Amino acid sequence: MIRALLLLATILAPVPAFAADTGAAAAPPAVVRFFNRDIVTLRGHYFGVPPAERAAQSAQRIREAVAKGGPGAVGTIRTAESLNFTIDGVYVFRMVEADLDVEDGQRYEEAQAVVSRRLQEAIAAAHASMGGRELARSLGLGVAALLAFGVAVWLLRRGRAWLRGWLMVRLTAGRRLGERELTMVARALHGLGHLVFLLIVAILAEESLRFVFGLFPYTRPWSRHLTGYMMAVAAQVGAAALDAAPGLLMVAIIVGLARVGGKMLATVALGVEAGRYRLPGIDRDTVQLGRRLATVALWLFALAMAYPYLPGSSSEAFKGVSVLVGLMLSLGASGLVGQAAGGLILTFGHVLRPGEWVRVADVEGAVTSVGMFATRLRTPTDEEVNVPNSILLGAVMKNFSRPAAAESSLLETSVTIGYNAPWRQVHGMLLDAAARTPELERTPAPHVLQVALSDFYVQYSLRVRLRDPRRRPQALSALNANVQDVFNEYGVQIMSPHYVLDPAAPVVVPKSRWFEPPAAAR
Repeated sequence: MIRALLLLATILAPVPAFAADTGAAAAPPAVVRFFNRDIVTLRGHYFGVPPAERAAQSAQRIREAVAKGGPGAVGTIRTAESLNFTIDGVYVFRMVEADLDVEDGQRYEEAQAVVSRRLQEAIAAAHASMGGRELARSLGLGVAALLAFGVAVWLLRRGRAWLRGWLMVRLTAGRRLGERELTMVARALHGLGHLVFLLIVAILAEESLRFVFGLFPYTRPWSRHLTGYMMAVAAQVGAAALDAAPGLLMVAIIVGLARVGGKMLATVALGVEAGRYRLPGIDRDTVQLGRRLATVALWLFALAMAYPYLPGSSSEAFKGVSVLVGLMLSLGASGLVGQAAGGLILTFGHVLRPGEWVRVADVEGAVTSVGMFATRLRTPTDEEVNVPNSILLGAVMKNFSRPAAAESSLLETSVTIGYNAPWRQVHGMLLDAAARTPELERTPAPHVLQVALSDFYVQYSLRVRLRDPRRRPQALSALNANVQDVFNEYGVQIMSPHYVLDPAAPVVVPKSRWFEPPAAAR
C-alpha cells in the first residue's frame, strides 16, 4: 500500500519547468520497441536524459512488467506536464510535451489512444507466443508452406522445360527459319522465359514468407509490411534504373565506338601484313604488337571517357575501390612494366624476329614469337622455352640468322690433329667433309682456319654457311659425321681425347668397319 502511494505521488507530482530540457542540445529521436513492434517515439530530454537512453529504459521496464505474468492491462495517468503509461499498475514510461509530433499536430489525447493500442497489441502477441501448442502449430504450417514453395518451383521448372521444347519443335517443324535465325530465336525465348520464371519465383517467395511470418506473433509485423517493403525496393530500383539510363546510354555509345575503332585497327593490321598498306615504322613483324598496343590504348581512353557516366562513379565507395585497384596494380605490376618495356624494345627495335635461330645464355633455339612480356623459343629437343624479355635485354644473345657479310648464317666445327699430319691435307679433308654435307651453301665457299698450336696437336676450325638457320642442329650433326668419315678414310687420327704418348698404330676406324651392326649401310 505504501509503495503504491509513493508511485502515485511520483507520477502525479508536478514536473519542473526544466524537466523537458528545452534548452538541451538537440538529439535524434529514439523508438521504444517491444516484441518487434514500435510502441512510441521519444523526441525530448527528460531531466537531462536523452531520448535514446529513455527509450532503452522504457523498453526494459515493459519487459519486466510483462515478465511478471499479469493480465497485461495497459493504463494511463494524465498530469499537467506528462502522459504516464502503466502495465498492471506498474509504471513503464512517460511522454512529455517534447515527445509529441509537432509537425503532425499531435496532442496528448491522440498519443494516448495510439500508444495504448500499440502497447496492448504487443503485450497480447507476447502472451500468445508463450503457448507451446500454438508454437507447434505455427511451426508445422511454416514447414508445410516452405515445402509447397519448393514443389511449386520444381513444377515451374518442369513446365518451363516442357514449354521450351514444345516451342522449339513448333519452330523447326515447318523449317521456315535458318539455323542462325533459329539459334537467335532460341536464345531470345530462353532469356524471356528465364526472366518470367524469376519473376514468378520472386512473387511466390514473397507470398510464402509473408504467410510464414504471419504465423508467429513476433514476426507478424514483418508480414504486414513485407509487400510494401518489396514494392518500395522495386520502385527504388526502377527509379535508380531510370536515373542511370542516360549515363548507361552514353557508356553504350562509347563502347560501340571503341569496338568500331578496334575493328578498324584489325583491318589495317591485316592490310599491312598482306602488303596492301604501308605505315612508317611498322612492318609485318611489328604490326600485330602495334595493333594490340593501339587497341589497349583505345580501350583505356574509352574507359576514361565512360567512367563519369557509370552509375555510382561519384560515390565514395566507388572512388575508394578505384584507388585500391590502382594501388594494387602499381605495387604488383612493377615487374610487368619492365617486361613490357623489354618487349617493345625487342619488337620495334627489330632485335628479334620469329623464325630466327638464337642462343641466350644456355638456351638455343628458334624464335617462335616475341610477346609483350616474354619471348618463346623452340629448342632442338622440341621444347618450348619462355624467356622473360628483361633477361633477353640483360644477357648476351647470339643471333645466327643475321650474318654480317652474307645472306646465310655461319656454322663452325673444330677438330684437333697431331703435328705429324700435313696441315694442307687436313684442310682438304675438312673441305671434303663440307662438300659432302648437302645443307651447306657453296657460295661463299667453306674455309678452314688454324686457330691454335697446342703442345700436342693443332686445332683446326671449319667454317661454312648454312642455308636454313632453323636446321642448325641437324646440319652440324651431319657435318661432324662427314668429318669423321673423311678422316677415317685417309687414316688421319683425330687427337681427342688428349694423350701424351703416340700409340703404336693410328687410332682410326677402317672403312670396312663403318657399318658394323647395328649400323645400317647407306
